[in-house]
Amino acid sequence: MIRRMSLIIALALVSGPAISTATAASGGTQCTWEFDVVGSPGLSTNPSSGTVVTNGETGTSSCDGPVNGSKPTGPGKSGYDGRYGTKDPDTCQSGGEGAGVFSITIPTSTGDQHISDKDNTYTYGGFKAGSPFSGEFKGSRMSGTFDVQPLDGDCASKPVTKFRVKGKITLNG
Repeated sequence: MIRRMSLIIALALVSGPAISTATAASGGTQCTWEFDVVGSPGLSTNPSSGTVVTNGETGTSSCDGPVNGSKPTGPGKSGYDGRYGTKDPDTCQSGGEGAGVFSITIPTSTGDQHISDKDNTYTYGGFKAGSPFSGEFKGSRMSGTFDVQPLDGDCASKPVTKFRVKGKITLNG
């Protein structure tokens, strides 16, 4: 009886942390990022499709856990190169969708870790002139949410061509 109870306790102690670790690992590492993107021709009341780019990893990023298995040692960089209006032309009022490459580079204990999510897609809601709007994105390596503040243009008299984008991501795998 004592042997049986010891075995049950030992199994509970061994399997308890293993389950917790597996659960934590399946959640992925949480990161934040921010960058400015340039849209061309830009969002307005007239439907359009075009590009959204940061021209390299010109933004910032920070992660609270391992990146490619390595511990972050400080803030890193982020960037985006893609298109908007990929299914149909987008307007400020309608919101829309897009696709592109989202990349981050994080300094770690084993050197810089780079993740480039080449199959990233996103959707966003409509907005009023000069007001922030938000959206979601997903890809094979990361997914998350973002908030956007127009920086150049007002949507009505001039297309919005520059945006500040801030978001949260979960690294997958």
